[in-house]
Amino acid sequence: MLDDMDDGGFGLDSLISAAAEDRDLVFAREYVRLRALKSKNAAELACVRAGITNPEYHIRVVAERQLARVEVQRLISEAESSGIEIERTEYTRDLFLDELQAVHERALDAKNFTSAISAVKTQAQLLGMMDQTLNINHTVTAKDLDLQTLRAMVADRARPVTVIDADYREVEG
Repeated sequence: MLDDMDDGGFGLDSLISAAAEDRDLVFAREYVRLRALKSKNAAELACVRAGITNPEYHIRVVAERQLARVEVQRLISEAESSGIEIERTEYTRDLFLDELQAVHERALDAKNFTSAISAVKTQAQLLGMMDQTLNINHTVTAKDLDLQTLRAMVADRARPVTVIDADYREVEG
């Protein structure tokens, strides 16, 4: 079956190379856009957005290798000359995650570990990876209640209290 697909040019190898070319194109566009927005780690973010990752290497290494490729350099120069729209148009989850990642990187460079941890915790919350406790305080005043509810509350408190009538004597042992 794979042999039949290779005859038409739609085999597994051609699909993999087409996907890699698409990733390179996405990487180049995102890299140009993020660099224009003065993102410190534009190559790393572009790798993540293009789906170019390798669990064996840190994302910084993957980004450096991606930038070193001749095909990618050509795509970057084409993207720069085509005039990609740079302006942010909407706030998205990915935008917030990218901004928090940039804050994390800057905090680590400045050896401000409290801010770096805070940025990571906020990213985890945004991704739904942390439990959140929500406290709700609700206050009701007499002005907020109708007359029937007020009467029911007064009647409930005005019920007769059962009292046990008995004599008390001290017992000495």
